[in-house]
Amino acid sequence: MILKSLDLVNFRNYHKLYWKPHYGINVITGPNAQGKTNLLEAIYLTGLGFSFRNRDRDVVRWGSDFTSLNATYQLQRSQGLNVDVALTVDVEGKKKVLINGAENKRNLLPGRFGIVLFKPDDLQIIKGPPSRRRDFIDQDLGFIDPVYHRLLQQYRRVVIQRNNLLRLGEVHQESFQVWNEQFYRYGAEVLARRFKLLKQFFPLVREMYRGIAGDGEELDMKYLSTTTLTGVKDNEQLLKDFVREGKTREKEELYKKQSVFGPHRDDIVFFLNQRDVRYYGSQGQIRSIVLALKTAQIRLFHREIKEYPVLLLDDVLMELDEQRQNYLMQLVSDKIQTFITTTTLTDKIIRLSDRVYFINKGMMKEEK
Repeated sequence: MILKSLDLVNFRNYHKLYWKPHYGINVITGPNAQGKTNLLEAIYLTGLGFSFRNRDRDVVRWGSDFTSLNATYQLQRSQGLNVDVALTVDVEGKKKVLINGAENKRNLLPGRFGIVLFKPDDLQIIKGPPSRRRDFIDQDLGFIDPVYHRLLQQYRRVVIQRNNLLRLGEVHQESFQVWNEQFYRYGAEVLARRFKLLKQFFPLVREMYRGIAGDGEELDMKYLSTTTLTGVKDNEQLLKDFVREGKTREKEELYKKQSVFGPHRDDIVFFLNQRDVRYYGSQGQIRSIVLALKTAQIRLFHREIKEYPVLLLDDVLMELDEQRQNYLMQLVSDKIQTFITTTTLTDKIIRLSDRVYFINKGMMKEEK
């Protein structure tokens, strides 16, 4: 998939911008706080329908009533089929999305064919709280499996309702039993789908890490479930495991007034040579693991969807050493449309890029 054009009006610090990027490697350079990351945010927003930063209403340019974004993506596996996205957000955060002119078609947003974002704070995927690792699974990988994404949304709604009743102490009401049944059912289905997704993903991450770090270090990943599992991971057995866990932890949930187990509380731990990376990993090793996660994500999108994703690198390329830079650039060369933001424009980056754009105060100029 490639982004063919992007048209912005009153977006962040951009008053108006029409841009037709190269289908290869696009480097976006300029001083800090001039709008480089804003361009990546606009691509992400038109591709997936939400921002990777703050609230939707924050994208509206200061002093404006609304922002509008129009983007055209091309699906390469579908004989060049175009997907046109028109998105508006007003100052109150009300958002409208049209896909090829039609509303209520957000499941057809082009991001489901792959948008991979690598940003500086992604190092927190490894060392940060469990929520960061769950977000990576659910947001970054989840779009590969539309059924998983839909089940996850339903499960989250059930958890909210169930927690509300737990806080009120109404666990013996008939309505709580209804939400309980849905909590067990959707929790088991989400977990089954998540296991299937990670079973495909983990071997790719290991392979990518070996390509980055060599054979001297063995990466392993372990899923930590808050539900005591019997080991059999089909839906029927997982449902039984959830029901048993619910009965076992009923008093704890009544005391804490919240759902204390389920996919929304689970975690993943990364090991290098059987040592927990959170405590023993160096910065270089952590960067290598995150790079392996992102490149494995690219491989999984291509294998499952038959499309190469759009790759967004927000001020991270210069954080990688030369070996890791070379590994990444060789992977994307001639295959993946890539957008790289950087304040430091080296001769090497210029040689590797297909286009270089200079951003200053929301104005773009192509460097010759």
